[in-house]
Amino acid sequence: MLSIAFKFMWFDKAKMFGIITGITLSVFLIGQQLGICLALIGSASSLASFNDQYIWVVSDKSREVNDLPELDMRVARSLVSVAGVKRVNPMVVIPGAAKFNNGKKVQLSVIGVSPQTFAGGPWKFKGDKSVLLQEGAIITDGWEAVLNENVKVGDNFEVNGNRVILVDSTEGARGLGQSYAFTTVQLARKLGRVSPDRASAFLVEWEDGTSPEQVAKNIETEIPGVKAREGKTFARETLMYISTSSGIVTSFGFLVVFAIITGFAIVGLTLFSAVKDRVRDYGTLKAIGGTNGVVRKIILYQSVIYAIVGFLLAIIMVKFFIEGTKKSLDAQLPDYLIVFMVFVTILISVISSLFAMRKITKLEPAEVFRM
Repeated sequence: MLSIAFKFMWFDKAKMFGIITGITLSVFLIGQQLGICLALIGSASSLASFNDQYIWVVSDKSREVNDLPELDMRVARSLVSVAGVKRVNPMVVIPGAAKFNNGKKVQLSVIGVSPQTFAGGPWKFKGDKSVLLQEGAIITDGWEAVLNENVKVGDNFEVNGNRVILVDSTEGARGLGQSYAFTTVQLARKLGRVSPDRASAFLVEWEDGTSPEQVAKNIETEIPGVKAREGKTFARETLMYISTSSGIVTSFGFLVVFAIITGFAIVGLTLFSAVKDRVRDYGTLKAIGGTNGVVRKIILYQSVIYAIVGFLLAIIMVKFFIEGTKKSLDAQLPDYLIVFMVFVTILISVISSLFAMRKITKLEPAEVFRM
């Protein structure tokens, strides 16, 4: 029966390729748009998600990781006395404007980390973090704006009017719409004119054998004006906030819905037209004893073949897109997105085939001899 279904498909090659193209483009657009969406909201929480091995202590006014009102360093001294706290690492995050010798400027988000532990960054980094201990040292992302200005490791440029030296680069450590640069807490304070008594957040390590959830509760109980969150929890809260407040998910969600509707329209109409053109053959099949169940199976097998071929072509195109835009976008294709794409492909193919099935199952065998 599978061979019969394939022969029915192959008879009208134009419609066969049209259906496969419709499925491929629809599923590709779904995978592409969701991949871009995941990349954007993922980059928005990257500062927290790549530092989820710490308890984040931030101002109680902070809503997400990109919103870090300054805290007094006296909080750090109070944290040391909280039960279960092993080490406290200050972090300073400041806006920066990089200026190059050619006069061009690039906006940066400068992340100052503890020079003792380098808690907070850099991530996606293959070099030796101790290079940040050099005077004026800064690490930027190799896929982002600074290196696009042909600045090489060892070159000098200005950040907020202060001379710095590029000592190394990361590979894809970026935020949402901003380039990250990493340096020490001391240099970050200097670049941002931040008082030595202030910090943006504290990354807390807990003692072995203690529960991070309990340590976070202890911190909030004993220190007023702060919020303590496990790294994974803070990253998740950031994702939820960005998803609900920025409109990114809504915008891409509409695009995905339109792609699915377009897939139904193209595949459904084309498959219906293909079956209608072969109605005499289906009628003959019924006239010689083929039941409606047999006819439905033939049409269903066709839709499954279309789904398999369309999905394989779509997933190849998505992977080529991800690889081609890796340095500029770094779109994501997690396993659950692939499963969703499989589900949508089957949904489009099978439901679209129902229109054709309805046409044929209503056909009386005797009608074929009057055509």
